[in-house]
Amino acid sequence: MDLKLELESDVMMNTNTSNNFVGKVKNRKVVHNATGSFLFILVMTTLIIALAIGFGWVVVPAGIKFAISTKAVISPDVNPDLYSAWIQPHVPVFLKVFLFNVTNPEDIKRGSPPIFKEIGPYVFLENRTKLNIQHYEETDTISYEEKINYNFQQTLSGNLELKDEITLVNIPFAPTVANGFISKGSLEQLQRTSFITRTVEEALFKGWVVQFLKKIEEDIGISLVDKNEFGILMQQNNTATGPYTVGRGTTDKSLFGKILKIGNNSKLDFWKEGSPCNEIDGTDGSIYPPFVNTDSVLRIYNADLCRSIYLTYNKSTNFEGIHGYHFTVPQSVLAAPTLSEENRCFCSYVEDEPERCIKRGALDLGPCREGAPIAISAPHFLDADPQYVADSGLVPDRTKHKTFIEIEPTTGIVINASKRIQINLILKRLKGIPAFSEVPELLFPLVWVDECATIDTLQGARLKSLLFYLEALELVVKWVVPCLAVILVIFIVKHRREK
Repeated sequence: MDLKLELESDVMMNTNTSNNFVGKVKNRKVVHNATGSFLFILVMTTLIIALAIGFGWVVVPAGIKFAISTKAVISPDVNPDLYSAWIQPHVPVFLKVFLFNVTNPEDIKRGSPPIFKEIGPYVFLENRTKLNIQHYEETDTISYEEKINYNFQQTLSGNLELKDEITLVNIPFAPTVANGFISKGSLEQLQRTSFITRTVEEALFKGWVVQFLKKIEEDIGISLVDKNEFGILMQQNNTATGPYTVGRGTTDKSLFGKILKIGNNSKLDFWKEGSPCNEIDGTDGSIYPPFVNTDSVLRIYNADLCRSIYLTYNKSTNFEGIHGYHFTVPQSVLAAPTLSEENRCFCSYVEDEPERCIKRGALDLGPCREGAPIAISAPHFLDADPQYVADSGLVPDRTKHKTFIEIEPTTGIVINASKRIQINLILKRLKGIPAFSEVPELLFPLVWVDECATIDTLQGARLKSLLFYLEALELVVKWVVPCLAVILVIFIVKHRREK
């Protein structure tokens, strides 16, 4: 009996042990399955969200950037709209001209400071057209000539008319005397006409016959200017310049629109030989590569200044609903050659006669204007040496007189710009010529111009539409796609739990 009870007890114990073992195994399987399911969900969640974020934050923005960059090419096949605007701007470009009327010419002859009355603006519509265009596939360049003409806009000029009269110094006298082209007869003419009154039309583009130049031709048989005629802007109207060679930007975006050659020359020869002042560095100011940022430097070659200049970021703006970056010309561009290493090569006297170098805020154009005593500056000598402001009596105003470019950073499209330049005569006393023997020595303002362009309503609407779609696409892929990915993960988790 005892043996039987003992055997039954052993059997029961073995059964319980077996049941416990089976239970533990089942529990382990449940835990294992739960762990496996958790790991699967974690991996899938991480993978899906990572792919969504990578697609939205990396792949698509890179694709958009690539697409925009691909279109930044001066080619009728790649981007016909850009090419058409490059040949002839789709937005109106205006030239606003302000002249300095001399109110006290007789006093100036006796050494008194000049008194000016600024008259303007006389507004002209500027028509630019590129001609004789040649494409060079092997170098990814394009060459062209550019013709510009100016048409007076009476409506935009208000009560001002081209027949208005203005008194100004007889500008051609200075280079004539400086080069020794003077005779008794021409000297008598000069004495009578040291200051002259002409119509605005004559003073600017039409020109007038300079009598003492005509007398020089009669006396010594030399014509110093064509037909002995002179106008401040006479050579710029209805005249073709170039040829220029620029990069198209197909293979190298840094060369997009950049001027590489003028004629057959890749460098200038106006300034000190071998110096950086002779570098041609920049576009013509109307076209830039896309993706401009606040560290960008906008470089321009300006034929009127015979040099390259640059603009740096100043502030962010909102122009007619378009976000832009506002770039201005820093003071370093026209720093005094005696104080600026980068500008030393703009003065040939800097080593031996530094006192002859022009001061801060101006540039002597003599080397590129056949020795003519002409200097350029910002209007009203903005940011120039205080002496120039004091001598002229002008009043600089940064808002009115600064040069600036506002650019849409994603596309590189210029949305608003003004290039403002003042032309000055370097007035000096001339021994032996009574009319100029006592005049004050100063930079004598003649005229200042504002070449300006603003994106019009149609082009602005197109640009805003493009930017809207780009921003909407970026918003969708950056935020909506990851949200959809999260929803997908939730669906997967729920589906697995139901199974």
